[in-house]
Amino acid sequence: MTQTSEAADAADPWTRRARPTFLYVIYALLLWSVPMGLIAGWRPAVADAIIAGMRAYFNALPEPLYALFGTGYLGYTAARAWGKAKGVER
Repeated sequence: MTQTSEAADAADPWTRRARPTFLYVIYALLLWSVPMGLIAGWRPAVADAIIAGMRAYFNALPEPLYALFGTGYLGYTAARAWGKAKGVER
């Protein structure tokens, strides 16, 4: 029998899928570099326009939102590590 996290055992489907969904988003962003490289090779102007649009979108997000995400992610990681070290979590 394998050990699973409490999130994987949760009845709420959003809780069970939270970590995999985040990883899938990161994977998609990384994999997007392949078609972007191809677009840049054939149509540099189109690639520049896509990059400019993405840059404008990310620059429009407020700085406190990035800070909140980073704090929450690092806080969750630290709390998880502390809980495992204390034997509170599996």
